[in-house]
Amino acid sequence: MKELTIQLTDKQYCLLTRVAKEEKRKLQDFIYLTISEGLSSFFCERIIHVEKEKDEYTAEEKKQLATNEKLEKSKGWNNLDYDEKRAKGYDHVFHYLSNCNRDQKDFIVELSESIEANIYAEKEDA
Repeated sequence: MKELTIQLTDKQYCLLTRVAKEEKRKLQDFIYLTISEGLSSFFCERIIHVEKEKDEYTAEEKKQLATNEKLEKSKGWNNLDYDEKRAKGYDHVFHYLSNCNRDQKDFIVELSESIEANIYAEKEDA
């Protein structure tokens, strides 16, 4: 796991600590929840696309990428229309994570949920 550090004034730290206490949360758990909820809120009406890293492609996507690459090298490929390409096995693979594509999971929701899950994972490790 990576650690995230932010700079706060004494007053900001004091207020966050008191808010966490009022919410009956440890400060760290409160920060996890704040980041988790904040991501969801911040991106609820904003669209974002982030380029995928190699490990973010599913096994199925990797297989399809290999198929697509092979097809794209075949003779006459560029003369085919989209339906003809699909008939030969081509299928588009998204190279970006997105929070607004109906054909993909919303990665912001997944990120938010995984950050919130850190609260419970720490308690199980303790």
